[in-house]
Amino acid sequence: MRKLSLITMLAMSSTLMANELATALSDGKWEKRIRMQYFSTDWDDNSVTGKNGADATGLALGGSLLYKTAPLYGFSVGLSGYTTLNPFQMTDEEDGATATTSADLFRRAGSDKFYGDGYAVLAQSYLQYDIGKSKSRFGRFLMTNPWIAPNDTKMIPIVAEGVEVISNDIANTTFQFDYMNGFKERGAIYFGNMADGLDVPNAIRSQYSTHYNAGDDSKGDSAGVFVAGMTNKSIDGLELQAWGMKWNDLVSQARVEANYAFEAGDVIIGLGGRYIQQFDDGAGEFIKPITNNGDKDNSINTHLVAFKATANYKEAKLLLATSKTSDNGDLIAPWRGFPTDGYTRSMTQTDWNAGTSAYKIGLDYDFSALNEGLSTNLSYSKYDRDESKKPYSSATNRGFSNGDTKQWNLDLSQKLSGKFEGVELKARFMDQANKPTIAYPKETSNQEIRLELNYRF
Repeated sequence: MRKLSLITMLAMSSTLMANELATALSDGKWEKRIRMQYFSTDWDDNSVTGKNGADATGLALGGSLLYKTAPLYGFSVGLSGYTTLNPFQMTDEEDGATATTSADLFRRAGSDKFYGDGYAVLAQSYLQYDIGKSKSRFGRFLMTNPWIAPNDTKMIPIVAEGVEVISNDIANTTFQFDYMNGFKERGAIYFGNMADGLDVPNAIRSQYSTHYNAGDDSKGDSAGVFVAGMTNKSIDGLELQAWGMKWNDLVSQARVEANYAFEAGDVIIGLGGRYIQQFDDGAGEFIKPITNNGDKDNSINTHLVAFKATANYKEAKLLLATSKTSDNGDLIAPWRGFPTDGYTRSMTQTDWNAGTSAYKIGLDYDFSALNEGLSTNLSYSKYDRDESKKPYSSATNRGFSNGDTKQWNLDLSQKLSGKFEGVELKARFMDQANKPTIAYPKETSNQEIRLELNYRF
């Protein structure tokens, strides 16, 4: 009789568990997206004294499908697949001969570009656990902290491989702990180690096995990256942040930031400041900045400071910002977490190489009162670079190898409603004047257009 009761209990428990699992699956959420992008780069000089090739264009059509189960005892699973295609083969390989920004519309592996080749990838696959006001994720997922971000401006975003814990259990305070042991670049169908990226300084990348070191699998993977941070909003109008990053045996960084907002009549004034200190933990031995970059020593110890002021009045927001990177060296920022994001960075620009002073003025305006869903951003940026400094990586070069830059940007966004709910149209226009240098006298000034359609459903 006892044996029968035990069997009955086990059967009932199994049935209950099966029902709960079925409910978690059936109550899961789907996110679907269709996306199309067109890029055009018009070089001022197509001859041998400039880019030495035709203007670059690219058209891609694709999308993503994301599924996340409902929580089961706090646990949930997320999966997402992405694809990008070359519709009707409208983009030829030759269209990307001089491409810089549009290269990530299509597949690439290391330094090899397969311009016009579409691909599909299961990018996210993770386990999540929620308890109280904290959540943890393990696997491959979209991670956002000051050093890595999805940077979802191309067809398929950047995805991290690792662990994340975010806690809001203490009032007005958020703690975040991240560990990354690999990541997937835009354009890549694989996950590489943390040195396996285009924006990693080549002197570091060459020390490890990456897709950029053809045929060399003997050097092993680079160490993982640890990130920890805290954000506090205990004081009304004031936000304080403190972050740290350590890439073992290579580099560490510490970052602090404060943002304060207050009302002045009908205007909301915002003031912000950011400071980043970089510590050389071994990377300088590989980079050799005296020999290769024009620095004063072979240490990559350096720092960056940035300030901004904003004014919000009704539908308008004005931004004034400046930043300065020490002459001592470039900041290492290879995973699309931009040190000057929200301050002086603009499209295609990286302004954290040694000796750079940057300035930006921007105006956002929401035209929804005239046309529902329409918003704009207009900005002007100026980047004063030290021509005697050679960047550590493409992250502070971006394929232009130029000196000073002046750049205008106009962004338009239209979100539709009614029968077209979920559709967003974007247009971005950029005019970039790059000053040639004695070391690189070629003319790389250009104008760029980016058109994008998104349909989320």
